[in-house]
Amino acid sequence: MSVSKKVSFIEDEHRDEDLRQSALNEVKPSKLQDIHERMMEHAVCRALKTVESEWGSPPAHFAFFVMGSAGRLEQSYYSDQDHGIVYDDDSNEFEDYFMRLGGEITSELKAAGYEECDGKVMASTKRWCKSRAAWQKQIDQWVKEDTWETLRYVLTLADARHFMGEADYIIELKERLQHHLKAKPDLLKRLTENTGRVKKGIGFFGQLLTEPKGIHQGKFDLKQTVLFPYVNGLRLLALKENIMATSTLERMKKLPAAYGHIKSHQLSFQELLTHRLSFQRGHKEYTGIHFVDVDRLSSSDKQRLKEWVREGHELYQYIENVLMKG
Repeated sequence: MSVSKKVSFIEDEHRDEDLRQSALNEVKPSKLQDIHERMMEHAVCRALKTVESEWGSPPAHFAFFVMGSAGRLEQSYYSDQDHGIVYDDDSNEFEDYFMRLGGEITSELKAAGYEECDGKVMASTKRWCKSRAAWQKQIDQWVKEDTWETLRYVLTLADARHFMGEADYIIELKERLQHHLKAKPDLLKRLTENTGRVKKGIGFFGQLLTEPKGIHQGKFDLKQTVLFPYVNGLRLLALKENIMATSTLERMKKLPAAYGHIKSHQLSFQELLTHRLSFQRGHKEYTGIHFVDVDRLSSSDKQRLKEWVREGHELYQYIENVLMKG
Protein backbone atom coordinates (compact mmCIF):
# COMPACT_ATOMS: atom_id res chain seq x y z
CA MET A 1 0.00 0.00 0.00
CA SER A 2 1.39 3.41 -0.98
CA VAL A 3 1.92 6.16 1.59
CA SER A 4 -0.95 8.21 0.13
CA LYS A 5 -3.32 5.24 0.32
CA LYS A 6 -2.28 4.56 3.93
CA VAL A 7 -2.99 8.18 4.85
CA SER A 8 -6.36 8.04 3.07
CA PHE A 9 -7.24 4.80 4.86
CA ILE A 10 -6.36 6.28 8.27
CA GLU A 11 -8.37 9.41 7.51
CA ASP A 12 -11.38 7.26 6.56
CA GLU A 13 -11.03 5.28 9.80
CA HIS A 14 -10.98 8.46 11.90
CA ARG A 15 -13.86 9.98 9.96
CA ASP A 16 -16.04 6.90 10.43
CA GLU A 17 -15.19 6.66 14.13
CA ASP A 18 -16.23 10.29 14.55
CA LEU A 19 -19.51 9.53 12.78
CA ARG A 20 -20.12 6.47 14.97
CA GLN A 21 -19.65 8.54 18.10
CA SER A 22 -21.94 11.24 16.73
CA ALA A 23 -24.59 8.61 16.01
CA LEU A 24 -24.49 7.20 19.54
CA ASN A 25 -25.00 10.69 20.98
CA GLU A 26 -27.79 11.76 18.62
CA VAL A 27 -31.29 12.24 20.04
CA LYS A 28 -33.20 13.23 16.89
CA PRO A 29 -34.25 10.39 14.53
CA SER A 30 -33.84 12.49 11.37
CA LYS A 31 -30.30 13.53 12.26
CA LEU A 32 -29.42 9.95 13.21
CA GLN A 33 -30.60 8.81 9.78
CA ASP A 34 -28.40 11.44 8.15
CA ILE A 35 -25.39 10.00 9.99
CA HIS A 36 -26.29 6.46 8.95
CA GLU A 37 -26.59 7.62 5.34
CA ARG A 38 -23.10 9.12 5.44
CA MET A 39 -21.58 6.06 7.11
CA MET A 40 -23.18 3.68 4.62
CA GLU A 41 -22.21 5.89 1.70
CA HIS A 42 -18.58 5.87 2.84
CA ALA A 43 -18.67 2.07 3.13
CA VAL A 44 -20.24 1.57 -0.31
CA CYS A 45 -17.80 3.99 -1.95
CA ARG A 46 -14.82 2.22 -0.34
CA ALA A 47 -16.15 -1.10 -1.61
CA LEU A 48 -16.59 0.27 -5.12
CA LYS A 49 -13.05 1.70 -5.12
CA THR A 50 -11.62 -1.63 -3.99
CA VAL A 51 -13.42 -3.61 -6.69
CA GLU A 52 -12.55 -1.03 -9.35
CA SER A 53 -8.86 -1.29 -8.41
CA GLU A 54 -9.00 -5.07 -8.92
CA TRP A 55 -11.59 -5.56 -11.68
CA GLY A 56 -11.86 -2.17 -13.37
CA SER A 57 -14.91 0.06 -13.68
CA PRO A 58 -18.40 -1.50 -13.46
CA PRO A 59 -19.13 -3.26 -16.79
CA ALA A 60 -22.74 -2.05 -16.79
CA HIS A 61 -25.02 0.48 -15.18
CA PHE A 62 -26.32 -0.67 -11.81
CA ALA A 63 -28.23 0.37 -8.71
CA PHE A 64 -27.50 -0.42 -5.09
CA PHE A 65 -30.54 -0.37 -2.81
CA VAL A 66 -31.26 -0.82 0.88
CA MET A 67 -34.21 -2.45 2.63
CA GLY A 68 -35.35 -3.08 6.19
CA SER A 69 -34.99 -0.20 8.65
CA ALA A 70 -32.41 1.43 6.34
CA GLY A 71 -34.86 1.29 3.46
CA ARG A 72 -37.53 2.88 5.67
CA LEU A 73 -35.13 5.48 7.13
CA GLU A 74 -35.95 4.15 10.59
CA GLN A 75 -32.60 2.89 11.86
CA SER A 76 -31.76 3.01 15.55
CA TYR A 77 -28.27 3.42 17.02
CA TYR A 78 -27.29 0.00 15.71
CA SER A 79 -28.63 -1.70 12.60
CA ASP A 80 -28.03 -4.81 10.55
CA GLN A 81 -27.68 -5.04 6.78
CA ASP A 82 -30.47 -5.45 4.23
CA HIS A 83 -29.49 -4.55 0.67
CA GLY A 84 -29.32 -5.64 -2.95
CA ILE A 85 -27.98 -4.85 -6.41
CA VAL A 86 -29.69 -4.71 -9.79
CA TYR A 87 -27.54 -4.30 -12.89
CA ASP A 88 -28.10 -3.90 -16.62
CA ASP A 89 -27.67 -6.73 -19.12
CA ASP A 90 -27.34 -10.41 -18.29
CA SER A 91 -24.00 -12.18 -18.60
CA ASN A 92 -21.83 -14.38 -16.40
CA GLU A 93 -19.05 -11.80 -16.55
CA PHE A 94 -21.34 -9.10 -15.19
CA GLU A 95 -22.66 -11.44 -12.52
CA ASP A 96 -19.13 -12.16 -11.28
CA TYR A 97 -18.32 -8.46 -11.06
CA PHE A 98 -21.43 -7.42 -9.17
CA MET A 99 -21.34 -10.43 -6.85
CA ARG A 100 -17.79 -9.36 -6.01
CA LEU A 101 -19.03 -5.81 -5.42
CA GLY A 102 -21.88 -7.07 -3.26
CA GLY A 103 -19.45 -9.09 -1.17
CA GLU A 104 -17.14 -6.11 -0.70
CA ILE A 105 -20.04 -3.85 0.27
CA THR A 106 -21.15 -6.40 2.86
CA SER A 107 -17.62 -6.54 4.30
CA GLU A 108 -17.25 -2.76 4.42
CA LEU A 109 -20.62 -2.29 6.08
CA LYS A 110 -19.75 -4.91 8.67
CA ALA A 111 -16.46 -3.12 9.35
CA ALA A 112 -18.46 0.10 9.78
CA GLY A 113 -20.58 -1.51 12.50
CA TYR A 114 -23.54 -2.93 10.56
CA GLU A 115 -24.10 -6.59 11.42
CA GLU A 116 -24.74 -9.04 8.59
CA CYS A 117 -28.37 -10.01 8.08
CA ASP A 118 -29.26 -13.37 9.63
CA GLY A 119 -31.60 -14.01 6.71
CA LYS A 120 -28.84 -13.27 4.17
CA VAL A 121 -30.77 -10.38 2.62
CA MET A 122 -27.58 -8.90 1.21
CA ALA A 123 -26.07 -8.12 -2.19
CA SER A 124 -23.38 -10.72 -1.50
CA THR A 125 -25.96 -13.45 -2.24
CA LYS A 126 -27.34 -14.35 -5.68
CA ARG A 127 -30.94 -13.91 -4.55
CA TRP A 128 -30.35 -10.20 -3.93
CA CYS A 129 -27.82 -9.46 -6.69
CA LYS A 130 -29.23 -9.90 -10.19
CA SER A 131 -29.59 -8.35 -13.61
CA ARG A 132 -32.71 -6.35 -14.43
CA ALA A 133 -34.14 -9.24 -16.45
CA ALA A 134 -33.31 -11.81 -13.77
CA TRP A 135 -34.92 -9.64 -11.11
CA GLN A 136 -38.15 -9.50 -13.11
CA LYS A 137 -38.16 -13.28 -13.43
CA GLN A 138 -37.43 -13.73 -9.75
CA ILE A 139 -40.30 -11.49 -8.68
CA ASP A 140 -42.60 -13.40 -11.05
CA GLN A 141 -41.42 -16.68 -9.52
CA TRP A 142 -41.91 -15.47 -5.96
CA VAL A 143 -45.51 -14.54 -6.70
CA LYS A 144 -46.15 -17.76 -8.62
CA GLU A 145 -44.80 -19.99 -5.84
CA ASP A 146 -46.94 -18.13 -3.28
CA THR A 147 -45.24 -19.68 -0.23
CA TRP A 148 -44.62 -18.13 3.18
CA GLU A 149 -40.96 -17.69 2.26
CA THR A 150 -41.42 -16.16 -1.19
CA LEU A 151 -44.14 -13.78 0.01
CA ARG A 152 -41.78 -12.72 2.78
CA TYR A 153 -39.26 -11.79 0.08
CA VAL A 154 -41.93 -9.72 -1.67
CA LEU A 155 -42.66 -7.83 1.55
CA THR A 156 -38.95 -7.28 2.11
CA LEU A 157 -38.52 -5.89 -1.41
CA ALA A 158 -41.45 -3.52 -0.83
CA ASP A 159 -39.19 -1.50 1.49
CA ALA A 160 -36.43 -1.19 -1.13
CA ARG A 161 -35.00 2.33 -1.35
CA HIS A 162 -32.57 3.50 -4.01
CA PHE A 163 -29.19 4.34 -2.48
CA MET A 164 -26.70 4.60 -5.34
CA GLY A 165 -26.72 4.27 -9.12
CA GLU A 166 -29.71 4.06 -11.45
CA ALA A 167 -32.85 5.02 -9.52
CA ASP A 168 -35.09 3.86 -12.40
CA TYR A 169 -33.98 0.28 -11.83
CA ILE A 170 -35.59 0.27 -8.38
CA ILE A 171 -38.76 1.82 -9.76
CA GLU A 172 -38.89 -1.07 -12.26
CA LEU A 173 -38.87 -3.59 -9.41
CA LYS A 174 -41.67 -1.75 -7.61
CA GLU A 175 -43.68 -1.54 -10.82
CA ARG A 176 -43.31 -5.29 -11.29
CA LEU A 177 -44.77 -5.83 -7.83
CA GLN A 178 -47.66 -3.53 -8.72
CA HIS A 179 -48.24 -5.45 -11.94
CA HIS A 180 -48.82 -8.62 -9.93
CA LEU A 181 -50.97 -6.88 -7.32
CA LYS A 182 -53.29 -5.64 -10.08
CA ALA A 183 -53.29 -8.96 -11.93
CA LYS A 184 -53.93 -11.04 -8.79
CA PRO A 185 -56.50 -9.37 -6.50
CA ASP A 186 -55.93 -12.02 -3.81
CA LEU A 187 -52.18 -11.33 -3.62
CA LEU A 188 -52.61 -8.45 -1.17
CA LYS A 189 -54.69 -10.68 1.08
CA ARG A 190 -51.98 -13.33 0.95
CA LEU A 191 -49.36 -10.72 1.87
CA THR A 192 -51.56 -9.59 4.76
CA GLU A 193 -51.88 -13.17 5.98
CA ASN A 194 -48.12 -13.58 5.63
CA THR A 195 -47.49 -10.50 7.77
CA GLY A 196 -49.38 -12.23 10.55
CA ARG A 197 -50.74 -11.10 13.86
CA VAL A 198 -49.07 -8.47 15.99
CA LYS A 199 -47.27 -9.48 19.15
CA LYS A 200 -49.30 -8.98 22.32
CA GLY A 201 -47.80 -6.28 24.53
CA ILE A 202 -50.18 -5.78 27.46
CA GLY A 203 -51.28 -8.43 29.94
CA PHE A 204 -54.61 -9.10 31.64
CA PHE A 205 -53.73 -6.83 34.55
CA GLY A 206 -52.53 -3.99 32.31
CA GLN A 207 -48.84 -4.76 32.66
CA LEU A 208 -46.29 -4.64 29.83
CA LEU A 209 -45.58 -8.21 28.75
CA THR A 210 -41.89 -9.12 28.75
CA GLU A 211 -40.05 -12.06 27.19
CA PRO A 212 -40.78 -15.22 29.24
CA LYS A 213 -37.52 -16.97 28.36
CA GLY A 214 -34.33 -16.78 26.31
CA ILE A 215 -31.46 -14.31 26.34
CA HIS A 216 -33.90 -11.38 26.53
CA GLN A 217 -35.98 -12.83 29.36
CA GLY A 218 -37.67 -10.09 31.37
CA LYS A 219 -37.20 -7.49 28.62
CA PHE A 220 -39.90 -5.80 26.54
CA ASP A 221 -39.74 -6.27 22.75
CA LEU A 222 -40.03 -2.71 21.47
CA LYS A 223 -39.58 -3.61 17.80
CA GLN A 224 -42.11 -6.41 17.38
CA THR A 225 -44.68 -5.16 19.87
CA VAL A 226 -44.69 -1.39 19.38
CA LEU A 227 -43.02 -0.44 16.09
CA PHE A 228 -44.05 -3.24 13.75
CA PRO A 229 -47.84 -2.80 13.93
CA TYR A 230 -47.33 0.66 12.37
CA VAL A 231 -44.55 -0.43 10.00
CA ASN A 232 -46.26 -3.58 8.73
CA GLY A 233 -49.67 -1.99 8.39
CA LEU A 234 -48.43 1.01 6.41
CA ARG A 235 -46.29 -1.21 4.16
CA LEU A 236 -49.39 -3.17 3.16
CA LEU A 237 -51.41 -0.01 2.58
CA ALA A 238 -48.58 1.44 0.49
CA LEU A 239 -48.71 -1.65 -1.72
CA LYS A 240 -52.49 -1.33 -2.04
CA GLU A 241 -52.34 2.35 -2.97
CA ASN A 242 -49.19 2.12 -5.13
CA ILE A 243 -47.24 4.48 -2.87
CA MET A 244 -43.51 4.36 -3.67
CA ALA A 245 -42.39 6.05 -0.43
CA THR A 246 -40.62 3.66 1.93
CA SER A 247 -40.64 5.39 5.33
CA THR A 248 -43.68 4.73 7.51
CA LEU A 249 -44.23 8.46 8.06
CA GLU A 250 -44.08 9.27 4.34
CA ARG A 251 -46.45 6.41 3.60
CA MET A 252 -48.92 7.90 6.09
CA LYS A 253 -48.57 11.36 4.54
CA LYS A 254 -49.13 10.09 0.99
CA LEU A 255 -52.26 8.07 1.78
CA PRO A 256 -55.46 9.37 0.13
CA ALA A 257 -57.72 11.57 2.25
CA ALA A 258 -60.09 8.62 2.70
CA TYR A 259 -57.57 7.19 5.16
CA GLY A 260 -57.87 10.17 7.49
CA HIS A 261 -58.06 7.93 10.57
CA ILE A 262 -54.66 6.46 9.75
CA LYS A 263 -53.08 9.73 8.63
CA SER A 264 -53.98 11.25 12.01
CA HIS A 265 -51.35 9.03 13.69
CA GLN A 266 -48.36 10.73 12.06
CA LEU A 267 -47.38 12.83 15.07
CA SER A 268 -47.78 9.90 17.46
CA PHE A 269 -45.52 7.67 15.36
CA GLN A 270 -42.96 10.46 15.04
CA GLU A 271 -42.93 10.77 18.83
CA LEU A 272 -42.51 7.00 19.09
CA LEU A 273 -39.38 7.08 16.93
CA THR A 274 -37.94 9.81 19.15
CA HIS A 275 -38.78 8.04 22.41
CA ARG A 276 -37.35 4.80 21.04
CA LEU A 277 -33.92 6.43 20.99
CA SER A 278 -34.25 7.45 24.63
CA PHE A 279 -35.19 3.87 25.52
CA GLN A 280 -32.23 2.45 23.58
CA ARG A 281 -29.56 4.98 24.48
CA GLY A 282 -26.56 3.36 26.14
CA HIS A 283 -26.69 0.03 24.27
CA LYS A 284 -23.21 -1.00 23.19
CA GLU A 285 -24.08 -3.39 20.35
CA TYR A 286 -26.78 -4.50 17.92
CA THR A 287 -27.77 -7.56 19.97
CA GLY A 288 -30.56 -6.56 22.32
CA ILE A 289 -31.00 -3.05 20.93
CA HIS A 290 -34.75 -3.62 20.49
CA PHE A 291 -35.36 -4.98 24.00
CA VAL A 292 -36.12 -2.62 26.87
CA ASP A 293 -35.72 -3.17 30.61
CA VAL A 294 -39.13 -2.00 31.81
CA ASP A 295 -37.97 -1.91 35.44
CA ARG A 296 -35.77 1.04 34.53
CA LEU A 297 -38.56 3.01 32.89
CA SER A 298 -40.44 5.79 34.63
CA SER A 299 -44.15 5.43 35.28
CA SER A 300 -44.88 7.98 32.56
CA ASP A 301 -42.71 6.08 30.04
CA LYS A 302 -44.50 2.83 30.84
CA GLN A 303 -47.85 4.53 30.41
CA ARG A 304 -46.82 6.05 27.07
CA LEU A 305 -45.58 2.67 25.85
CA LYS A 306 -48.94 1.13 26.69
CA GLU A 307 -50.69 3.88 24.75
CA TRP A 308 -48.50 3.17 21.69
CA VAL A 309 -49.13 -0.56 22.02
CA ARG A 310 -52.90 -0.04 22.07
CA GLU A 311 -52.81 2.54 19.30
CA GLY A 312 -50.55 0.45 17.06
CA HIS A 313 -52.58 -2.71 17.55
CA GLU A 314 -55.85 -0.88 16.88
CA LEU A 315 -54.35 0.73 13.79
CA TYR A 316 -53.07 -2.56 12.42
CA GLN A 317 -56.40 -4.29 13.09
CA TYR A 318 -58.18 -1.52 11.20
CA ILE A 319 -55.79 -1.83 8.25
CA GLU A 320 -56.03 -5.63 8.26
CA ASN A 321 -59.83 -5.46 8.12
CA VAL A 322 -59.68 -3.02 5.19
CA LEU A 323 -57.27 -5.24 3.25
CA MET A 324 -58.98 -8.55 3.93
CA LYS A 325 -62.32 -7.15 2.76
CA GLY A 326 -60.68 -6.17 -0.53
